[in-house]
Amino acid sequence: MAGELMLVLDRRDSSVRLEGRAVRVDTPEGFERVPLGLLGLVVVHGSPTVSCDVWRALAERNVPAVLLPGRGKGPAAWTGAGLSTSVQVRRRQHRAASEPGTRLKLAREMVHLKLAAQRVLAGRLNADPAAFLVTASVTSPDRVLSALDQQLAAVNACPSIPALMGAEGAAASAWYTWLAEWVPAHWRFKGRNRRPPRDPLNGLLSLGYTLAMGETRHVIETTGMDPALGFLHGVVPGRDSLMLDVVEPLRPAVDAFSLGLLDDLLSPQDFHYSNQDGCRLNKDARGLFYRAWAGQRLSWPNLMVDSVNDQMHSDGDQPPPDGQTLASASRRVLHRLRTLLPPLPEGDGDG
Repeated sequence: MAGELMLVLDRRDSSVRLEGRAVRVDTPEGFERVPLGLLGLVVVHGSPTVSCDVWRALAERNVPAVLLPGRGKGPAAWTGAGLSTSVQVRRRQHRAASEPGTRLKLAREMVHLKLAAQRVLAGRLNADPAAFLVTASVTSPDRVLSALDQQLAAVNACPSIPALMGAEGAAASAWYTWLAEWVPAHWRFKGRNRRPPRDPLNGLLSLGYTLAMGETRHVIETTGMDPALGFLHGVVPGRDSLMLDVVEPLRPAVDAFSLGLLDDLLSPQDFHYSNQDGCRLNKDARGLFYRAWAGQRLSWPNLMVDSVNDQMHSDGDQPPPDGQTLASASRRVLHRLRTLLPPLPEGDGDG
C-alpha cells in the first residue's frame, strides 16, 4: 500500500541512487528497486552511500528518514521535508509556551497520557504474560499499579514543570523496577540505562524510541507545529523538544513491542557487548528487528486513554481497541495538544 513501506539501509558496501521514480539499492550481490510511492520511512544504519538526488526525492515526497550511527557512536538524526506552511498553529504553540499556566497544562496532559498508557500495559502484561515473554517470571502488578495511580493523581496537582518531571520520574522508576522483576534473569535487565545501553532490553528500547521519534517528528512537521518548542521538555539548542513531548505517551507501546521480542524472535545470543558501544543487536538480528518493527509501525497498540477516570477504573482486561498506525497514534497525541492551545487574539488571523 502507498506510503507504508519501510526501507532499511544498513550495509556499508551498498550504494543508493535515484532511478526514475524508484530508489535503486546496489550491493555486491545485486540490486533492488523500490518505488518512491511505496515508501513511508527510510532507516539508515551506519554509512551506506546515498546520493543527493535520493534525499531530494524523499524530501519532495515528504518521506521521513531516521539516520542511526554505526556501532552506536553518536546521536541519531532525523530528516524530512521541513515545517508545513501552516504558520497559525505555530503562532498558537509559541503563545502557549510563553504562558506558564498553559504550558503546565499541556505538559500535564503528556505525562498523564504516558502514565495511563503504562498502567494499561501493566494490566495486559499481567493478564497474558505469554504474549510478551515465553518464560516470564511473573510478579504481581499491584505495586506498580499503585505507584502509577499515585503519580496520576499527583499530576493534576503539580504546581510546576520541575514538580511534574519529578512525578514522571517517580512513575518511570517504579515502572522499570517492576519490569526488572518481571523480565527473566537471563536478559540481565536491572532497570533503564542508556548511552550506551548495557543489556539487550535497554538496547531494544533505545532503538525503538529512536525510530518512534523519527516518525513522530515527521507528523509534527506535517501538522504545522514546531518540533523544537516543547512544553514538558524545555527549549535546548539542537533538541527537538516537542518531539520528546509527543513521544512520551508512545513509549509504553515501544516497551510492549520490545518485550514481545524477548524469548520469541530474539535470544540473548543475538546481541554483542563492548565497553564503548554497550549492548547492540548483531547484524543478522537487526534484520529480524527491523522486519518486526515494519509490521509494528503499521499496527500500533492503542494503550492511550482519554481521561484519568477512564484509566483509574480499568483493570487492563479490556484494553482500548487496536488498529492504528504509529503515525496516527502520533497525530492523536498532537490533536490532544492542539485542542488545548489558546486561540490567537481576535482579529489576529487565527485559523
